[in-house]
Order: sequence, then C-alpha cells, then structure tokens
Amino acid sequence: MEENGRDYEAEAMEQGWNPDFDGPNKTDAKTFVERGEKIAGILKSKVTKLEERLHGLEEANHKFGEYHKLTLEREKRKTEKLKEELEGQLAQAITDGDGQAYTRYQREIDDLKASQAQAPVDDQQAWAQMSQQWISENPWYTQNRKLALFADGLSDQIRAQGYTGKAYFSELSRQVKEEFPEEFKNPNKSKANAVEDSGSKGSGNSKARTYENLPSDAKKACDDFVAQGFMTKEDYVKQFEFDE
Repeated sequence: MEENGRDYEAEAMEQGWNPDFDGPNKTDAKTFVERGEKIAGILKSKVTKLEERLHGLEEANHKFGEYHKLTLEREKRKTEKLKEELEGQLAQAITDGDGQAYTRYQREIDDLKASQAQAPVDDQQAWAQMSQQWISENPWYTQNRKLALFADGLSDQIRAQGYTGKAYFSELSRQVKEEFPEEFKNPNKSKANAVEDSGSKGSGNSKARTYENLPSDAKKACDDFVAQGFMTKEDYVKQFEFDE
C-alpha cells in the first residue's frame, strides 16, 4: 500500500508487522508505522533530556572539583605556614633551653605531619566516586527534572556553608526531601491509588486515555521505557497520541 510516495506495507514489515495476523489488535500497515514513529519520537525526546541532565551533572561535578581543589590548596598553604611557625618556636625553645616548650612544639609538629599524611592522594577522584554513588542511591536526580534543578541550585549554598565530602551529599539530600516531602512518599501506596483511580475513571469508557487502552505495541514500548527508567507509565500515557 503506497500513499504520499511511501510504501507503508514494506516499512511495516521491516519493523515486524505481519500482514497475515488476524488477532483482536490487528492494525493496517500505515497505522502500525505511524504508531512506531510516535513511540520513537517519545523515546528521542526522553533520551535528549537525559543527555542534557547528564551533561549538566558533568559540568557541576567539574565546577565543584575545581572549587574543592582550590580549597585544598588554600588549606595546604595554611598548614605549611603553621608548620613554619611551629618550627621557629621549636628552634627558639632549643635556644632558650626550654625542654617543656620543646616537647610541646615537637608534638604539635608531629601531629600536623600525621594529619597531612592522612589526606587523600587524589581528592578529585574520591569526589567523583562519591558523586556517582550518591546518584545511584538517589535516582530521582536523573528522573525528576524539578528536583534536579532545585538540587543544582542548592549546590553553591551548601558548599558556602562549609559542607564537603559525604556531609555535602547528605545535606543536599536532606534539604531536597525537606522541601518536597510529597515526592518521597511510599511509591507503592501512590501506585495503588493511581491504579484505583484509573480503574474507576476508565470503567465503561473504552476511549479513556489510560494504559489499558493503549495499543498492544504501545504497551510493550511503554513497559520497556518504564523498565529502563526513561519515564513513568503515567508520563508515557500523557504523551501518547490516542486515536480519536
């Protein structure tokens, strides 16, 4: 079947359409191709948004890494200055023959050296690892644009308050959850309520915009997208163009 210069039957068969299928969800070649294009469009939109979020996260990680590097360098200079002062006081204690002062300053120098030895060899790498772990433990950051934008806006503020390392991520999570408690309710309860609402609204209405009324191929695509974390079932139904 050709229309507008397109061979819909050939395209549909390449995509898995069976012209001999005679089940309850049978569709013609044109409808099959057009539905596939709708599904592909939704996926492309979601992938683009996800790529934008990941790019923004990479930039935020790099920015914080530079900030943290400068902080470490500043702390290192302060430590070196303190060490020089202590060594000067140690030398004076030797000159004065003050054994008690010598012991005190030597102990402070030893403690300072020990604290320097415990510093991470590659702090930026440690930060990247903590960042990735936090993202894996907080999937809302890549799945909920509203929460992600709010979290990004808090970044500089939390750093300015002196939070670093794991304390930074812990405070970031706390403030986001405190601001949007409704986003972190029991998902199973919310899902059960959504199913009840959907069932009551959809009963007796075969044209309702619900998951149950999606074509079989669209349902399969929806299930795949949800399983891969691209979107929720509700988002897919909202974006799908139902036949009127």
